Amino acid sequence: MSQLEICRKFLKAVLPELDFTKLKIVDQSHLKTDYLSKAGRLDIHCTDAYGNQFDIELQMTNEHNVAQRSKYHHALMANHMLTAGEKYQALKATCVIFLCPASLTDADQAVTHYEMFSKQGNHLNDGTHTLILNASGSWAGVSDELKGIFQLLLRQPSSFGKLGPQIMAKIDEIKHSKTGGRKYMELTGAF
Repeated sequence: MSQLEICRKFLKAVLPELDFTKLKIVDQSHLKTDYLSKAGRLDIHCTDAYGNQFDIELQMTNEHNVAQRSKYHHALMANHMLTAGEKYQALKATCVIFLCPASLTDADQAVTHYEMFSKQGNHLNDGTHTLILNASGSWAGVSDELKGIFQLLLRQPSSFGKLGPQIMAKIDEIKHSKTGGRKYMELTGAF
C-alpha cells in the first residue's frame, strides 16, 4: 500500500466518490503529541489535495479494540492539522480504514461505514469516518477491485479486478528481490 499508484487505486476502490489524483503517502507514520503520550503508528498515512487525511490499517487479528483504536487514530491525525490560533473550522476530514480478513464487529457486511450520529439520528458532520473492510463479509454490491483485495486477505488467488493481481505481482517482485526477499524472510520468521 505504500506504493503511490496502488494506494491511490485502493482508496478509489473504497471511496469512489472522492478525488485522489493528488495524494501524499507517509508509510509507518509516527504521530506523537508530547513526551508522555502514547505514540500512535499509522500503517499508511495519506493526505489528499484538500488536506483530508486517511489512515489505512491492515488488521489481521481481532484485538477487540477497533472502536478505541479508531478514536485514537482520528485524534492523532486531527491533532496535527491545526497550528496555534487556527480556527477549528480549518480541520479537514479524517478517515480510518481497517482492512481485515474477518469481522472486527458484529456486522456481516464486507464494507461498514461509521460516522457520528445523535441518538435522534441527526448527523454531526464532524468529518470523521471509520470504514471496516471485512473480507469474510457479504460481497454483495462490492466492486471487483475490492473483491480482488479481499481474496488476497483470505490467501486466495486474486481473480477479481486488476488491483488484486497488481498487488500480488508487486509482492512477488519484492519477495524475489535481494533486499526485499531478505526482509520478507525475516518478517515471515518473526510471525
